[in-house]
Amino acid sequence: MVIRAIGALFGAAATLIGRLRYAQKFVVVGLVLLIPLGFVAAAYVGLQRNQIAFSAKERNGVAYLAPLVALAARTAQARHVAVTGDRAGVPLDGEIAAVDAVDHRLAPKLGTGDAWAATRGLVVAAHQATGAASARYEAYNTAMQALSDLIVRVGDLSNLTLDPDLDSYYLMDTLQFRLPVVLDNAGRAADLAVLAAAAPATAGTQALIDLGLTNGVLAATRATMARAVTTITATTAEADVRSRTGASFDRLNSAITRLTATLTTAVKDRRPAEIPADGAGAVQAAATDFAAQAATSLDRLLEIRIDGFSGRADRVELATGLAALLAAYLFVGFYLSVAPPIRRIVATLHAVAGGDLTQRVAVETRDELSFVAQALNETVAKTEAATNRLAQEATHDTLTGLPNRVLALDRLGQALKRGRVSVLFIDLDRFKPINDSLGHHAGDQVLIEIARRLTTVLHGVDTVARLAGDEFLVICTGAEVPENVAELIVAELSRPIVTGTGAAAREVTVGASVGIAYAHGSTELTPEDLVRDADVAMYRAKQRGRGRAEVFDDTLRTAVELRLRTQEDLRHAIGGGQIRPHFQPIVDGVTAAVVGFEALARWQHPTRGLLGPADFIELAEETGLIVPLGAEILAQACAQAVRWQRDRPGRRLSVNVAGAQLADPSFVATVSAVLGDTGLEPHLLSLEITETTLMADTEAAVETLRAIAALGVHLALDDFGTGYSSLTYLRRFPVEALKIDRSFVAGIGQDREDEAIVGMILNLSRALGLQVVAEGVETAEQIDQLRRWGCPLMQGFYFGRPMPAEQIEQFLEAPQPVLS
Repeated sequence: MVIRAIGALFGAAATLIGRLRYAQKFVVVGLVLLIPLGFVAAAYVGLQRNQIAFSAKERNGVAYLAPLVALAARTAQARHVAVTGDRAGVPLDGEIAAVDAVDHRLAPKLGTGDAWAATRGLVVAAHQATGAASARYEAYNTAMQALSDLIVRVGDLSNLTLDPDLDSYYLMDTLQFRLPVVLDNAGRAADLAVLAAAAPATAGTQALIDLGLTNGVLAATRATMARAVTTITATTAEADVRSRTGASFDRLNSAITRLTATLTTAVKDRRPAEIPADGAGAVQAAATDFAAQAATSLDRLLEIRIDGFSGRADRVELATGLAALLAAYLFVGFYLSVAPPIRRIVATLHAVAGGDLTQRVAVETRDELSFVAQALNETVAKTEAATNRLAQEATHDTLTGLPNRVLALDRLGQALKRGRVSVLFIDLDRFKPINDSLGHHAGDQVLIEIARRLTTVLHGVDTVARLAGDEFLVICTGAEVPENVAELIVAELSRPIVTGTGAAAREVTVGASVGIAYAHGSTELTPEDLVRDADVAMYRAKQRGRGRAEVFDDTLRTAVELRLRTQEDLRHAIGGGQIRPHFQPIVDGVTAAVVGFEALARWQHPTRGLLGPADFIELAEETGLIVPLGAEILAQACAQAVRWQRDRPGRRLSVNVAGAQLADPSFVATVSAVLGDTGLEPHLLSLEITETTLMADTEAAVETLRAIAALGVHLALDDFGTGYSSLTYLRRFPVEALKIDRSFVAGIGQDREDEAIVGMILNLSRALGLQVVAEGVETAEQIDQLRRWGCPLMQGFYFGRPMPAEQIEQFLEAPQPVLS
């Protein structure tokens, strides 16, 4: 099991590698390994370069911090001198100049120019301040705070606060954050001692509090620095850094310890005068020395880190370069060994792709390429044979051997360029029943015989083609008279055709309708246009009785144009308020009382006026617009029925449903939504479906109708007696009413067969417990006979024509016909 899984997983790789020679395997595998290795190496080198740039920026920050810390220390001394009242002061020019120089060099890289300019102004202003000692003290405090902020800013801008190594990080932390605090607070302690000694009692108390706070800051900072130095000496690998840092901090630690002890005693005894005036000097001197040592050590660690990054990047680049050279060397060898045969193979493939299937490739090698060449030659030979066969199949009908639509349109296009041409569009009249009743095998036999007859009797025409199904096309470009050719076709295809053999032999009659279209040398017509025109003419032949030929003329062209305009207008009419229901009354067969209405679609066209269903329903069905149109009529009719129920409750509404609506997957949901939106009770709605609609897909129709019936909606079978339904189908459908087709009602009193059919339908409905509506009732004679037969409901012009909703009230108020 495991072996099979491994084989399935690595089968493709094993197949690929197994077809290569060992040298080729080595080259391919080497390249597969080196390419990702190159990407990895490039990424690694890029990372090292980024780290170098990161650390170099840190070194810039260290270079900037060193003179800044020195300036902070000098400023603290100057503050003390200002507090003691020495007007000579401590010169700051040297330290300021040092920071000026480093800022001039590094400000473009770090972006510190504006911050240093502001801080420099505060330092100079404090140094030049006059007045009371306390005022000068506050000025220096402001300058010291600005220096501390700038030191922190430099650390942030130079990545020092993001340093990843413990030793360098703690050196940075001490230099950037701790030493400025020590320098400031040590000096502040001496300054506060002087101010406390000279201040009144209340101010002296505040000064002692400030001294205590300052002492606490110094003690806490010393402890933090001690932990940092311990971490540095424990983690750094540089002995010089360990010794320098430890020795320098020992001096600073001792100075801070002595100062904090003195401050503790002075604050405890409330004798600030015992704090020596130069008590902070030792701490500041040691802090300045430690800052210099820390900056040097930090710079050294960063330099070592940069050297490490550079060395690793150089080594990786060197190794990658050597690997690339080796790969290139091997690839060139591979190229020289296989490129010429491959070029010959590719040249042959290009020739084959260009349609030249006579080319063959010759490869004089003893490796696998020779097998490739042999396989290619065999494939080309087979392709040549298959292409010749497919060329025939692509342009000819496989069943009849006639040219197909593609070849027919191509030949028609060539004929149009030469001048006058005509086409005959042939559609068999009774072919579908043969397929349905005798099977597709019999249908194929009929099509083959039709093709044989056409090619036999029309041997002089340019092309006889089969377009699709039972549609054929004849192209005439010679001296033939298309009308004569069409008559010959109709006569020839009207003769019976024998299908099957032996006992299964059957004689069938098909017949054909023919449409003729002329080009008359027009350069504007395309082959598709001419075939379409002939198709339209053929449909007129169908409409005029079939088994005949019709010519496409200006009348048909006008009809086609009108049809296209009507189709476009209908798209805008649906949803545009132009499609409206008219209502025809349905009456009780005994009392003539109106029991309901049938909603019938009408189109209030903006220019053509009111159009009946004959003007647009068939077009709507063909274009698929019948689905939204039917939904709109259903919604309007149901809304109107709800309004009638308020004053005249109980009257039912009937609405016709087209086949496309019934087949639409959303039809049931549409009916349910309309009932919910309008509030019409489902039992007041009846949907009318024709037998032809049900027979199109009986299984789907049964499912849909059962879902409709489940909503509580009634179902009626419209135009009953004209379709092909059987009693078995009638029992399967959840139909509750039958509507006798108007053609049978019209024959009452004139045609005994029509009367027999009407009587049979009435007897059948009573036997099955179905309601019956007789449509097309127009005469009193028809009414009398229907009443004698016991027809319960009637509908027709005798009782009322379809009318808009606003006329219904007037109709109901008028006297109704009285049945004798």
